[in-house]
Parts: sequence; C-alpha cells; structure tokens
Amino acid sequence: MQWLSVCSLLVLLSVSARSQNQICTIFTEAKEDGFKSLILVGLAQNLPDSTLGDLVPLIAEALAMGVKCCSDTPPEDCDRDVADLFQSAVCSSETLVEKNHLKMCCEKTAAERTQCFLDHKAKIPRDLSLKAELPAADQCEDFKKDHKAFVGRFIFKFSKSNTMLQPHVILAIAKGYGEVLTSCCGEAEAQTCFDTKKATFQRAVANRVTELKALCIVHKKYGDRVVKAKKLIQYSQKMPQASFQEMGGMVDKIVATVAPCCSGDMVTCMKERKTLVDEVCADKSVLSRAAGLSACCKEDAVHRGSCVEAMKPDSKPDGLSEHYDVHADIAAVCQTFTKTPDVAMGKLVYEISVRHPESSQQVILRFAKEAEQALLQCCDKEDHAECVKTALAGSDIDKKITDEADYYKKMCAVETGMNNNAFEKSMMVHYTRIMPQASFDQLHMVSERVHDVLHDCCKDEPGHFILPCAEEKLTDAIDATCEDYDPSTINPRIAHCCSQSYSMRRPCILAIKPDTEFTPPELDASNFHMGPELCTKDSKELLLSGKKLLYGVVRHKTTITEEQLKSISTKYHSMKEKCCAAEDQAACFTEEVVQNSRENIMFH
Repeated sequence: MQWLSVCSLLVLLSVSARSQNQICTIFTEAKEDGFKSLILVGLAQNLPDSTLGDLVPLIAEALAMGVKCCSDTPPEDCDRDVADLFQSAVCSSETLVEKNHLKMCCEKTAAERTQCFLDHKAKIPRDLSLKAELPAADQCEDFKKDHKAFVGRFIFKFSKSNTMLQPHVILAIAKGYGEVLTSCCGEAEAQTCFDTKKATFQRAVANRVTELKALCIVHKKYGDRVVKAKKLIQYSQKMPQASFQEMGGMVDKIVATVAPCCSGDMVTCMKERKTLVDEVCADKSVLSRAAGLSACCKEDAVHRGSCVEAMKPDSKPDGLSEHYDVHADIAAVCQTFTKTPDVAMGKLVYEISVRHPESSQQVILRFAKEAEQALLQCCDKEDHAECVKTALAGSDIDKKITDEADYYKKMCAVETGMNNNAFEKSMMVHYTRIMPQASFDQLHMVSERVHDVLHDCCKDEPGHFILPCAEEKLTDAIDATCEDYDPSTINPRIAHCCSQSYSMRRPCILAIKPDTEFTPPELDASNFHMGPELCTKDSKELLLSGKKLLYGVVRHKTTITEEQLKSISTKYHSMKEKCCAAEDQAACFTEEVVQNSRENIMFH
C-alpha cells in the first residue's frame, strides 16, 4: 500500500480547502514537528488497535511525501479526495483492516464507506484519565532523554482513546502535559509536584472536553440557531472592537465547522477551521482593533485556533455606552425585526454582549427570549414603543446579570467556607433530594461535577467573571447529564427540565423541590456497607463512603432536615472512631450499624 498509503495519510491531515496542493500547504504552515503530530493524531484515532510501532514507518513515509508535494513537480496523488485516499489506503492493507475491525467498512464504497469509518470511530470508548504508567521520576527521565518521543507517545495513547476529539485540542492537551513535566522535573519533590499539577491539569482537560461535547449536544438538540447565538455572544464579548457585521460573518463561519467537527469527520472539520482562521487572520481591519485576536494570529497554524478560543475579552471601544437601551431606537428595531427577525435579534444580542463580558451566555439568551416575545407582540402595533416598554417592564438585563452574579458569589462563599468534602457532600444531599430515583453512580458524578465547577470558577475567576465561568460550565454539565442518561427514567421533573429551551435548563433544575412522591426502598443495615475497611481507607475512599451513607439516608426521606443529617453524621464519625479503636472491629461495626439504622428509621 506504499505509495497510495503515504499520500492518503498525508491528505488525511490536510487542512487547506483552497490550495491545489493540500499536503504542501499544511506541511509548510505546520512545520515538520507539527506535521508529524497531526498525522499521528489522525492515524491513532482511525486505527486505535494498531501499535505505535505500526504507525512510525507510515509517519516517516508521510513526512517524505510532504517534501515531494512541496517540490516543483508534486505527484498527482497530492490532490486526490481526502476521505477516499485514506480509506482506500487502509482498506488495501489486510493487516490494518483485520487489526482494527474495518472489514465491514471496506466492503462499502463512496459515502457509505465514509460514514462507516466515522461510525466506527464514534464507537471507540473514551478515556480521559491520563493514567500514568510510570512514577514521576521515570517519566522525567524519559521526558529529559527524548522530549519529542515522550510527547509522541502521549499523543498516540490519548488520541486512540479519544477518537472524537479534534486534533488541535489533543495537541494542546499534549503541550499542557509537557508543561506540567517541565515545571516539575526540576523539583526535589517531583512526584508531589506532578500529582498536584496533574490533578489540576486533568480537571482542565475534562472541562475542555465537556465544553466541546456540550456544544455538540446543543447543536444536535437545538440546531444552528442556538449555536450561532452562543458563538455570537462568546466572540462579541471577546472582541468588542469588531462591528456587528464583522462579527456576524465570523460567527457564520464558526457555525459551519460545528457539524463536521461533531460528527467525527476530522478532515472536513480541520479544513473548515483552517479556512475560518485564515480568513479571520487576514482581515487587517479587525486585527488592528482586536489585540487578543492579533496576538493569536501570530501563533503557528497548529495552535492559532486554540489560542482564539481561549483568549480573554479585549478592552471595550472608546465611546461605547455602559448600558444598551433597546427602547432608544425601537422604531428601527421593529422595522428590522419585521423584515428579518434573526438579524434584529442578533443585533440586540451583539449590543448587550459587547457591553457585558461579565455576563454568562445563558443570562443574555434568557433576556433575548423575553425581548423577542415583546417584539413579536408589539412591533405590528401603532404604539409599539409603549407596548415594548410595558412588555419588558419587569425585565432588566443589568439587574439579571447582577442578580445571577450575586447568586454565584454566594455559592462561592459557601464553597470557600467549607472543606472540599463537606461541599461535595452537600451537593450529594441536594441532588438526591430532587432525583432520588437516580443511581448512586449518577448522583456521585453530578455532585462531583458541580463541586469541581464551583471550585475552579471561584478560584480562577474571582469577582468579575464568576458568572460566565460557572453558569457556562454548569450548563455544560447539565447538557451532558441530560444526554448521557434517559431523564424519563429519573423523574418527570428532571425530564421536563431536560426538554426546556437551552438557556432555561439550569434555572428549571434549580427550582425543583425535594421529591416527596418517591417511594423509598426498605432501610436496613445492608444499605450502608460499613465495616473495618473504613479504618484503612484514604481520603477519596472515605468521601465515597460518606456520600453513599448520605445517598441511602436521603433517599429514605427526601425531606430530612439538616439537623437530622448533622446528627447522623455525628453518629457516623463517632462510630468510626469507636470501632476503629476496638479490638474486634468487625463485630463493633456490625452492632453499631444495626443500632443506628433502627434510629434512622424514626426520621421517616
């Protein structure tokens, strides 16, 4: 499969939609190391059952082909269809087909074969754990010995278990992992440094993946319109110097990348992203006003997109009013709304967003929904100005932002005032109250997600940006939960909230009261699984045991009071202290669990 294979592997990672010689474009812009990394991601994602040793010769051939494609007489294969080239190359190798279970796909042709390859990728289990097979000292030795080889092994392992992640995201993760090792390998306590920084880094990776997954969920459930609104808010907040027309054109291009990127079609995804970033970075007028964008456009081709996504808001343009008054020019607003309602709503969202980088996307969307209803109701009336004022009398965007920000600041004060375990346990209690039908594993994950979001946002986004950080990430977590579990199997209230409009999901869940209609299971000692193992568990295992106890008790009585829970917690810790000091720990725990279970039944 030599010649065709080399061509296909190269074009697989080609990202130029306009150049006749696609391979040479990416080879030139990504440079040799970036080029090899992109190829490695594509190979590992599509051939996850192959070893790194299987792929190394193919990468070397691809690199050689890159040089040929940039020569004065490039081979014709440099311009062949990307998907067809890659699939033909794979299917021509009996070893690759058999090893990666692709026989069924290779029996198909054209679009059916392409879809089969995408479906095959989508079914590969995901693993974000970043498991370290070696202690920090050994990793540091390998990292110092051959930095590029170490990063290559990381990219290979992570790519093959995260086949739906975009290549630029994987390369950014690999870069971040390398930075963790760089900062820790010179420390005397390298293992302690590594464990601490790796935990923080892994949370950041999980957040980024959740964010990408949530965008795909939103696109699947709500379509381009909501995605466009989200991206319009996001980038208007980042680049308030750009005009509405400039921002609208940019957002249209961003939205065009979502479908292929979410489907796993990484070739089309990367082409669209490359075209987008190239066009944005070629707009000298916008670059001259948008400092953050200008800095990102100086990055290499591999990292520019990730830089744009991560950039902080630029300063607002001089002369921009502090508040946006929709009533000030309501005649023009209604005129536009009557002819092109999406344009009118886009302009309203833009005007609010450039003034309020401290707002979440969801708050702006909730206000926009109210404004849209007012315009629908009033714009065809003679007294439309007064009608809109009346319809929006109780809706003030500035107050909405302040109220929501204050809510999260109070949550941060609670989180900061409690130790990590106590806050996470309180979240376990809260979510068990409102959805006691859910399994322990489901509620354990939800409470952990909420804790992690608030812990990160309260720490990393103090004051001004707590709201966009916390509400965006909590909404992402809700989207993932509604997608991962069938909400109808939990309870009607959760199912109702999961079917709400995008911006209303979180307020809907926040308003749910404890489920008093739930019929609890029989409460007995076997529900709690407490024994001598509690005496030797580490902090993570003890947290899990404590959450299981709370889950069992709160499910038994969703209206249990905080005083009763405090009493049970006190008895739990007293029992643990008493029995861990006892000569016969097992007998002590058995006796205490039975006695405490009887007492807990009295709360019913």
